[in-house]
Amino acid sequence: MTAKILAALLLFALPIQAKTRIEAAYEAGELDLETTLIYQVLSVRAPDQLPAIYRESGGLAVCGTPHLVQATSAAPDLSAEFQARLGKLAQRRPDVQHDILSPSGRFRVHYDTEGRHAVSPTDDDANGIPDYIDLTMAVLDSVWVLEIDQLGYNPPPSDNGLGGGDEYDAYVIELDGGYYGYAYPASNSTETTHSYLEIDNNFTDPGYKQTRGLDALRVTIAHEFHHAIQFGYYAKFDASWWQESTSTWMEEVAYPHIDDYLQYLTYFLGEPQRALDSGVYRSLHTYGSAIFSLFLDQRYGRELNRLIWEELGQRKSVHLDHFDRVIRQAEPGGLGVAMGEFAVWNYFTNNRYRGSYYAEGNLYPTVPTRDIAVAAETVVRDTSLVVEATGSVYLRLEPQLRPGGVDLFFDANQGAWRRHLLLIGPDSLSVQLVSDPTVRITSWDQFDEIVLVATSAEHTGLARQHLLTVQFDPDLTNPDRPAALATLLKPNYPNPFRPRQHKTTQLAFDLAVPSTQTRLSIFSANGDLVWWDDLGPLAAREGYEEEWDGHNKEGHPVASGIYHLLLEADGTAAKRTIAVVRD
Repeated sequence: MTAKILAALLLFALPIQAKTRIEAAYEAGELDLETTLIYQVLSVRAPDQLPAIYRESGGLAVCGTPHLVQATSAAPDLSAEFQARLGKLAQRRPDVQHDILSPSGRFRVHYDTEGRHAVSPTDDDANGIPDYIDLTMAVLDSVWVLEIDQLGYNPPPSDNGLGGGDEYDAYVIELDGGYYGYAYPASNSTETTHSYLEIDNNFTDPGYKQTRGLDALRVTIAHEFHHAIQFGYYAKFDASWWQESTSTWMEEVAYPHIDDYLQYLTYFLGEPQRALDSGVYRSLHTYGSAIFSLFLDQRYGRELNRLIWEELGQRKSVHLDHFDRVIRQAEPGGLGVAMGEFAVWNYFTNNRYRGSYYAEGNLYPTVPTRDIAVAAETVVRDTSLVVEATGSVYLRLEPQLRPGGVDLFFDANQGAWRRHLLLIGPDSLSVQLVSDPTVRITSWDQFDEIVLVATSAEHTGLARQHLLTVQFDPDLTNPDRPAALATLLKPNYPNPFRPRQHKTTQLAFDLAVPSTQTRLSIFSANGDLVWWDDLGPLAAREGYEEEWDGHNKEGHPVASGIYHLLLEADGTAAKRTIAVVRD
């Protein structure tokens, strides 16, 4: 897929409420792609040059880098006129009065003391340099030490003196409050590039909500300089979500007391069913994905995020297969297993906080749950579950001191899944990995809540629907003696059974007591016997499985329709319904 096509598709990827006026105009056909991309760049670099209708104020300030990366990534596939316009924007570094080398000699900081871009003239140490610039240089030098000397990242590519010397350039200017700052990727023809930073001159405009002033200066430099480093590994737009994830995480690594990343977490945790890499542009889901980088850091070690960047730099791609390859160095099960555990960690935040998970999890918002209300002898069915690859869903029950138990069935027939059962008591917690689609919980009144966390272990894929059934049985009170045989015939899997897609459907059941004569039968809706299997004597145990291929006893395929499955064991019967669909 060309960068041009990718850019066009990703403009449509945002939820409606996240679209800017420019993006909405593109989708409505009012702007062509090239004009849209130029306007996006202008919104970051020169909002006063935008037509008034496309200027926006308010909202949460973010990083401007994704707009710039998107435009430069698309440029090689667009017109010469577009490339020329973008080139002028890229080459037009801010025209300011002063520049000074940082104490380490690694940075050249450009700033004004007069006019629109002026920094505060305050100079408490009387060294002839504004205190704001002194702090800017000190922070730049410290993040170099942290990110390169201590964490082992490569230095950012050199611009070979374009800013006045071989030092890395940082421009301190007025950004109007819509953006904290950005790293400008200068090249549009290569997969790596040199860059320069532009950061705000005071961070006091209304757009800077949670983090303002000097603290905003600190985290912005940590964030944007990490973009400059990333561009030496892989600078294309398909990496935008990971660029923002790790840069926002780096803010917390550099300045853990500021906690700027907290303002974005609700936009990620609030949509756990979305794919990990689904955020683009100004989508705050992208910034909230910093929690994944934080998870990798706290669960597997801080170096894992760097190793992923090194792998992406070699592959020149941000496909999740490359994440999987690196994660297997720390977790043999790879990305799929890590995502399952990530989903569990994400449950234990805020008022659910447990100390063995995120260090600051008590400060995080909570993930939404699908709360399931059950009554005696009823089956709750839900087919509205939609989960994207790497996404999760949280299915929650509250026993409310009612004796008995439940059978949970989560139909995950398509793709690979990780299922964790959380059994949460007043003073206890059990997290169990579940391999079978059906889970039985007996004597459930010992728990305050029961949560089935289902996570897609696929790397790619569209959203899919799945089936959930929950059956409550007040007699499931003793884990050693399941009492009601009628509850032991589990839902067949898959159901609906589509013989053209599936060779067989699994007929699963448990036996509470030994049976000398055991038989499975299938009847049509009008009561005709179409198939049966005499199983003979069976011991009392869980986990029996038989198969049915959709044919009757004469070997002919049965028609589409509803069929009744009957389990008979020593005169006791249990029934289920099977739907057969022949497309």
